[in-house]
Amino acid sequence: MSTLDAERERQFMDYLRDGITAAKDGHRSLAQSLLYRAIYINGDDARPYIWLSSTTDDPLEQIEYLEKAVAAEPANVAARRGLALLKGKIDPTRLMQAEALERADEAAVIGAGPASSAPIQVEGEAFLCPRCGGRLTFSMQSGAPTCEYCGYHEDSAASGIESAGPLASLADRAEQVLDFLIPTTLGHTWARAQQHLCCERCGAHSLLPPGQKTNQCPYCGSNQIVKTTPLEELVDPQLVAVVKIDEGEARKRVRQWLGKGLFAPDNLISSGASLQLRAGYYSFWTFDGAVEVRWSCEVNMGSNDRPRWEPSNGVETRFFDDVLVPGIKTITLQEQHALQPFDLHAVENFDPGYLAGWPAVFYDRSLSDASLVARDEVIREMRPQMYSLIEPGRDKRNVNIGGGEWSGMTFKHLLLPLWIGEYRFQGKNFQVLVNGQTGKVTGEKPSDSVKIVFMALLVLVILAVIVMLYLIFGAPNAPL
Repeated sequence: MSTLDAERERQFMDYLRDGITAAKDGHRSLAQSLLYRAIYINGDDARPYIWLSSTTDDPLEQIEYLEKAVAAEPANVAARRGLALLKGKIDPTRLMQAEALERADEAAVIGAGPASSAPIQVEGEAFLCPRCGGRLTFSMQSGAPTCEYCGYHEDSAASGIESAGPLASLADRAEQVLDFLIPTTLGHTWARAQQHLCCERCGAHSLLPPGQKTNQCPYCGSNQIVKTTPLEELVDPQLVAVVKIDEGEARKRVRQWLGKGLFAPDNLISSGASLQLRAGYYSFWTFDGAVEVRWSCEVNMGSNDRPRWEPSNGVETRFFDDVLVPGIKTITLQEQHALQPFDLHAVENFDPGYLAGWPAVFYDRSLSDASLVARDEVIREMRPQMYSLIEPGRDKRNVNIGGGEWSGMTFKHLLLPLWIGEYRFQGKNFQVLVNGQTGKVTGEKPSDSVKIVFMALLVLVILAVIVMLYLIFGAPNAPL
């Protein structure tokens, strides 16, 4: 950067900083003057336009400023939120007061008037028994947080866990528009009030209620966990699928799984005695929407004997629902597919009571990254079907499939229960995962090399016998 450019950047930041200060203090005329000077120096930065929207009460002027901010920076979340609010695409009663600022130094006012800079007060829930002071843990039997010592349990009304009516409609109501990540009053302060732990071995981020302790990472079992600062821009879960499989049942399912498989070692089941399982709720994203995929090809408009190839093109539309993506990068798509199905409609509105005694392993795959994974999944599923969908019943050649145009995408952030652990076999550790809703198992399983060699030899012997029989009996018109 040249000396002149550096000086212009410094002047721009000075005007922007002073303009933001004036806007916060309610000095609108001064703020407008300073912010316009910043725009004169650099009209391609969205921040001056966003703050100008806080210096007027006229919705049309606010929209004009925010549209200029989006034009300067199309991906700016604050400007897009503001436009969605002003144009009636967002219910303003669902917006959190302090989420009008994206960051302290470059916050964005949504709606009219200067934004309040007061911090959000968040409180954590320690889940202690009111009778004996013991720890409360969510119980599948009582369906509520239950004391491990005296047996006291809260009913659903006392614990704040309430059924929300028909399950399908509950899942549908939790969907949020992907283009506008809307902080709502449905608990967007919960994650900030938890203890934030990070595993130094696998990198998993765990959340625990205040006062609850652990010495183990729920994902990899490592004791190399350290407290860390809360992550920014966390999206709280909207839904939780309550665990249905307890530890005893999970162990039983793993033993059954170990005994299956043609090449499984005969003594593999006995290794189940070394099985260590850890419970946890894991972040997952789901996506709904529509995609239009453009295609082109040549179609035979003649006959097989006299083909006449003519160009053709069109668009194939696909609506998709609840495309599931792991929020944890260490959980692969292959493992997720092997654990399915999850019942994504057998869910409840998120309530911290469901997590009493259970750690929550929060996402490290961001919403934007997860949406790209979901789009890849949709296209991957569509591509093998495209040939039969394009000009059905006709001969085709030179088929070209273009990219997708996505619309109406919505998302949900939900917590799904998993049992994850490992067992030891012949000096090596193997990971295993159990679906906490259905008990379905997947993971790593060793193979018996002797069985593999024996099977390969058996196949070779069978092929040799077939060839021999063909040479003896199968040759047509063989001379006598």
